[in-house]
Amino acid sequence: MTKNKWVLMAITSAVILATMLYGASQYSALPATLVTHWGVDNQPNGWMPKALVVYGLPLLMLAAHWLAVGTTYWASSRGKSAPRFERITVWIIPVVTVVIYVATIRYALGQAVNIRLWAIAVVGAIFIVMGNYLPTVPVSTAHQGWVGVGYHVPWQVKNPAGALKAMRVLGYVMVAGGVLMLVSLFFPPVVSVVALVLLIAAMIVVMPLSYRWTTRTDK
Repeated sequence: MTKNKWVLMAITSAVILATMLYGASQYSALPATLVTHWGVDNQPNGWMPKALVVYGLPLLMLAAHWLAVGTTYWASSRGKSAPRFERITVWIIPVVTVVIYVATIRYALGQAVNIRLWAIAVVGAIFIVMGNYLPTVPVSTAHQGWVGVGYHVPWQVKNPAGALKAMRVLGYVMVAGGVLMLVSLFFPPVVSVVALVLLIAAMIVVMPLSYRWTTRTDK
């Protein structure tokens, strides 16, 4: 990685670890076990020991962050660079960590937290941002099954124009799905579940279409 990437990696990692300071400052006021999972109806259905949440959750997110960003930077070093998309990718887990961690601690302290609102808002925003930047991935990086960074197909890419089309369509689907999820917040919880299912289904449908677009050669 370049020096700038190492610096950005250090900054984003520090953001993730800094959440521990908030948890530690409230440690004595927290119950022995904290809620770590909720249903779509905002009802708790999963708990973990206090220490594991306060100190373990940031470390787990840090590991996920290094894995996700490290994979992206590795792809970049092999000639599949997409600077704008990479800058978005490197901030996703830090932002998610801050939102999830703070919401979890505040809920444990007895404060009013609409978990569904924050969860759907974050997921919807991520889909919108990633979908918006996915088409900026250079098509020239597509080879040996890779369509730029962030979108992978398990076959040989033969049509750069088709690869660009696939990324654009997937981007549109992600943006539309993200907007749909945000809109679902104005309706009963089941609507958010339906919105997420529709988004995932639409992304799955794009895969076989991508095969046609990226392997068909113009005659």
